[in-house]
Amino acid sequence: MTSELTKLSTEISSNPLLSNSISGMMGLIGGVVGGAIAAWATAAGVRRSLEAQFELQRAEWEKRDREKNQELQDRETRGQGERDREGTAAVQALAVEALWNSVCIATAAKQVENSTDPTPKISLSRDRFDKHFLPAMKVVGGVYMQQTANIYLSGFAFQQLREAQNRLPMSKAELTRAYDLSTSFMIIFRTLGQRVFSREKMAELERLATSPSQSRASNPTTVLSRAQKKTGML
Repeated sequence: MTSELTKLSTEISSNPLLSNSISGMMGLIGGVVGGAIAAWATAAGVRRSLEAQFELQRAEWEKRDREKNQELQDRETRGQGERDREGTAAVQALAVEALWNSVCIATAAKQVENSTDPTPKISLSRDRFDKHFLPAMKVVGGVYMQQTANIYLSGFAFQQLREAQNRLPMSKAELTRAYDLSTSFMIIFRTLGQRVFSREKMAELERLATSPSQSRASNPTTVLSRAQKKTGML
């Protein structure tokens, strides 16, 4: 086998044309192989470059998504905080209004009992109730707000009844109803108030509303004004 290879090599060496042909073929094969390797290397480099660019772009997209989500979360947090503050303020308003209604109706009943005024005027604010009820309901919940609505509506109905009486003296049944409503409104004040006021503030408001005053019999709104100014609910 070795002698045959030696003989073939000698023949190639002795034949310049064949030697040149073989050399040319080897060069061509080397060029093709080298070109293929270079092309593969170039393609691999391009691929790595594209992958790197894609990773950078993906990282940028993910960063933008995180920033957008964070912005949405911050906006939602701010919005929720604002809604909570509005809801709390609405509960405070309804609680103080219930305290005023309790004082107002009790004062009217006392005037009838003491014969100071047998036809007292009942004055309850429907506008403030309508303004604050829905925001307060989002904070307090359905059961307590249903009770609140029932008492308020009973108070408004009693006010309309007295207005329809056209200054007729209050009957014993109406007097009993007035005291019942006054007690119910006081319960609403304490039920709602304990959710949005401290114990000290509750005691202060109740003291302001129920403290003896010469002006309370003639002008019970004085008590409400002082109490509402304490909470900024006027």
